[in-house]
Amino acid sequence: MKRFLLLLTFTVIGFMLTVNAYAKTIVTDGLVSYWTFDQHTINDRSVEDVWGENDAAIMGNPKIARGYLKQGLELDGVGDYVRLPNAGNFGSRIGSYTFEAWFKTSNRKRWSAIYKVNECGGNNNMGYGILLNTAIKSGHTVYETKEDILFTHYSTKSGNGCAGGASGGEQPVSDGEWHHIVWTSRSANDEELDKLRNVPVPPQIRHRPVHGGNCLTRVLYLDMEQLGKGTGCTLPNDVRPYTLPIFLGAVNDNGKDVLGFFQGVFDEVRIYDRALTHEEVIRNYESGIGLSVAPIQKLSTVWGALKAKR
Repeated sequence: MKRFLLLLTFTVIGFMLTVNAYAKTIVTDGLVSYWTFDQHTINDRSVEDVWGENDAAIMGNPKIARGYLKQGLELDGVGDYVRLPNAGNFGSRIGSYTFEAWFKTSNRKRWSAIYKVNECGGNNNMGYGILLNTAIKSGHTVYETKEDILFTHYSTKSGNGCAGGASGGEQPVSDGEWHHIVWTSRSANDEELDKLRNVPVPPQIRHRPVHGGNCLTRVLYLDMEQLGKGTGCTLPNDVRPYTLPIFLGAVNDNGKDVLGFFQGVFDEVRIYDRALTHEEVIRNYESGIGLSVAPIQKLSTVWGALKAKR
């Protein structure tokens, strides 16, 4: 009997190791915070950061729902969102970072936010973030609903407000299916800076802040595909950190109002203090076990059951 139990134990261990080898774990190099939204990580109004020490706060009355991996958090599109702390470079918007999340929504009736922060005062809604079903009119001050448009804002905060840009395109992601979105920011390399130097300068711009400036390259990925890439620069002494928290599933409008509530489910939200490569984005997309906690727990359960039978 003991020999049989020993053989069974080694068989189970071998099976678990095989599962772990086949199912890829996520990239952990540079990982700062990781909110899985699994049921056991949610305690009342708090969501545990399973990697770092940046627990998030639940606002409104979201529900635990089926996620992409295990459970996720379902927002009602009325007053629900998650207040993320300023984790690493992502919160300050100075330095390299990666934002990554799985989301699912069927809402096309009104524009909404994956996340967004306005922190420039007045009617300047440039800020930074990712919006769904959105178009902008009247410069950067008014949002309107436009179905299947995925829109990104990026900006640098300075003493004179915010300066940056925006881009958007047709992406029918409000289809009730799971989608993986990744947005990275890093220092521009020499090749990217050379391209900037060769771009004609409009007459109204007197200088090009490339030499010694703060030049960042941002890349957006959706379901492993690179959608867009752009490089922009600001003067080296013209950069100030953002300070307001990020609202997952809403717009933090200068700390005074909350707009653009997301209706759907979020899961597997991660922040890195560096820009993931395209290969790493693909690895995280293909990972079916996250940090590989579940197989370890299952192995412990099986081992305990075997010991109890002895």
